[in-house]
Amino acid sequence: MSDNQDNRPDKLIADFEKAIYNHELILYYQPQYNLNTLLCEGVEALIRWQHPQKGLIQPDEFIRFIERNDIILQMGEWVLLKACQQCKEWQQKGFKPIRMAVNVSEKQFRQKNFVSKVSQILQECELDPSYLELELLENVVINENDEKLIETIWELKRLGVLITLDDFCTGYSKINYLTKIPVDRIKIDKSYIKNLHPQSNDEVFVRAIIEMANRLKIQVLAEGVESLEQLKILSSQQCHQIQGFYFSEPLPAEKIEKLFLS
Repeated sequence: MSDNQDNRPDKLIADFEKAIYNHELILYYQPQYNLNTLLCEGVEALIRWQHPQKGLIQPDEFIRFIERNDIILQMGEWVLLKACQQCKEWQQKGFKPIRMAVNVSEKQFRQKNFVSKVSQILQECELDPSYLELELLENVVINENDEKLIETIWELKRLGVLITLDDFCTGYSKINYLTKIPVDRIKIDKSYIKNLHPQSNDEVFVRAIIEMANRLKIQVLAEGVESLEQLKILSSQQCHQIQGFYFSEPLPAEKIEKLFLS
């Protein structure tokens, strides 16, 4: 079968469904650092597909197809379970407890039983909810008039889970919804960090986001940090956390243990 045939969406989805049951999916983890202490305070769980023929496949090669199919629900639940299990395992090994950030798709978040599934997994893993951080894309939660959505977020907050807005300010300018939705953290998208230089437009924009978030008592994490210059600018702007290749690429669990938790 040709590569073109292998990459057809229907073939890819069928292969991915098999991958779940064949244990071909794995999680990598990217450290998140406190800018004041320069200590690792959390990690983001990122899915990878260990394909038997093609090797390690990055999520940008399959997620956009999976999101259109209900199989995204199976994948999302698998990621949530494995991430919570890993977080608890690190605690049981005696490492300093850190946050585990997990991305949640819109389809997964809007499931009627989503909160109960999160609660069930936390209980099954015996993980304190305060160590679980759910990352939602900003465009999922921008409608402050969506009462069902807001209630789901409040239920998660009552459960003790942290809520983060991912890809903040990428394509949506109305931000007054932040005063109505209980958000713990916003992640500044790497597109604003990529060209972050002194007195650049991105520098002015990022500073404004951080100042606004500080007034609202919302933590700010900048992702995609790759240089010392970016680090210094974000530190001077009182950004709280950073994530990016400057400190580490996403790594398997055993390397996270050796390099960042030991």
